[in-house]
Amino acid sequence: MSVPLQTHTTQLLQAPSGVRVPIDRELIPLILRLWSLGLNTKASCQNFGESLQDSGPGMPPGDPRWSAFYSDRVWLKLPPAPADHLITILGADRELSIAMNEWGRAASWLCVRPVVPDIYGGPARTRDTHLFFPREHLDQVIEVLGRSESVPFQSRAVSSA
Repeated sequence: MSVPLQTHTTQLLQAPSGVRVPIDRELIPLILRLWSLGLNTKASCQNFGESLQDSGPGMPPGDPRWSAFYSDRVWLKLPPAPADHLITILGADRELSIAMNEWGRAASWLCVRPVVPDIYGGPARTRDTHLFFPREHLDQVIEVLGRSESVPFQSRAVSSA
């Protein structure tokens, strides 16, 4: 799915769940490949920094420092297990692996998985994974996923005894 603000030109695609969702045009090949591998996305954006600059009805614009930091970065939001699987596939590529492991450079990737307190007083919970990478890596990511002979991801159901 795309971020709530329609900053970029989108196309409606039918997600694996059957729901039609707007996907940023630049991300369509990536999202379709992720879905074909069983890696269902929760949200995406072809230029997250640009989206942070815009404000929607009743929303203030984002902090310009964050807009600059995320400028020209693709954003993918996935559940933790599919995100781990995606990072494993992409990490097999030498160039992408270096970008994933070298923080603080223009070509660096950023993976954020917030751990937050439960609002009802329960134990802390791990939220979805947010993966940010330079748009200049988009074609390479699609290429690596395209040649991946990985078995499609299947979430593991937890059984109770």
